[in-house]
Amino acid sequence: MSKTTGLENDAEMDGPPLIRLNDRAWFNRLGQVARAIGSRQFHHELVDLFGASIRHESCWIIRFSRSALPEVLFTYNVPDDVVGTYSSHYSGIDPFSDFWQNNGRSGVIMLAEAKARSQRTEAYSRVFLPRAHISDEMSIFLPTAGQDCYGLFLEREQGQFSRADVERARRVFPALEGCHRAHIGWLFANVHKIGELEFHGLADKPILIQDRFGGEVYSNDAWNDAAAADRAINLQLSELPACGAHTVALDGWILKHETLQADFPLAPRGRMFVLEPHNSPSGLVERTIFDGLAPAELTPRERDIFSLIMSGCTTGQIAQTLKISKGVIKNYKLRIYRKVCVDSERALVRKFMPALRGAALAGAE
Repeated sequence: MSKTTGLENDAEMDGPPLIRLNDRAWFNRLGQVARAIGSRQFHHELVDLFGASIRHESCWIIRFSRSALPEVLFTYNVPDDVVGTYSSHYSGIDPFSDFWQNNGRSGVIMLAEAKARSQRTEAYSRVFLPRAHISDEMSIFLPTAGQDCYGLFLEREQGQFSRADVERARRVFPALEGCHRAHIGWLFANVHKIGELEFHGLADKPILIQDRFGGEVYSNDAWNDAAAADRAINLQLSELPACGAHTVALDGWILKHETLQADFPLAPRGRMFVLEPHNSPSGLVERTIFDGLAPAELTPRERDIFSLIMSGCTTGQIAQTLKISKGVIKNYKLRIYRKVCVDSERALVRKFMPALRGAALAGAE
């Protein structure tokens, strides 16, 4: 009898039969995972494949970070009160979280190994695990991007995972990691399709994605080239509000920014930045739209300046376009602010940008 067959028989000693690693059913499950690449169900399918050949009673998917508390993303056969207790009281002392923060290593990680490398295991082991009816935990760590990691967990209510279980997990790990890498690669390659920003031609523009802590998750070559040529771009990032959607005019660029949703795969609650040149077609369209959306109380000259501001032009560019001094432009800006009840250019853009987007969408239709 081969070693592989022996391991499979060990897995099937108790309870309903499990899928052997050399069975057609296991490869069918692997095909389901492959088909789920790029979808929101991908990691649910992945943890299901992880547990297909290993006896367990429940499973979890947890996102770990090196700079934040763990976040439970999915559970199966776990009571809601257990999830709530973990999130409220024990996520901060989870030895698996300590392991990721201190080691950052992917692979199969057992509870005993995580506890051995953590100084905060007593309350987790003595209180939480019995309350959650967990006697042993097996995890696979899959780094995503930035500082985050997906932890896929199988839980035992009684007894320990055997040496054969651990060996089996290590055998399937390359397949799980390969699918996970393909999923992350798909997300990066299709970032222009899954972002919250809906700008035409986004894939061809400079793009930066940060996680919720400000760490870079993704940037394309166009962004890197623009940021290297103009230091003001990166300096402006820290000055933008953490939430919402905003547009800021820089020399030569319009910087557009929006907060990502909690279920955005690459950077949950992170931020996306897009650069658009002042002379881009969409910029010209925006200026044309705002020529008709400028507040009625503005004078013709103020309307010109309003439209140029909203199209992303700087004070110097407006002065050059209208052939008047920067000082005169600044005075006009102050008058515009008073008339529309705002106190800054940023507030002006924030107030009227929704109208621009609505008009642009109407025009596109």
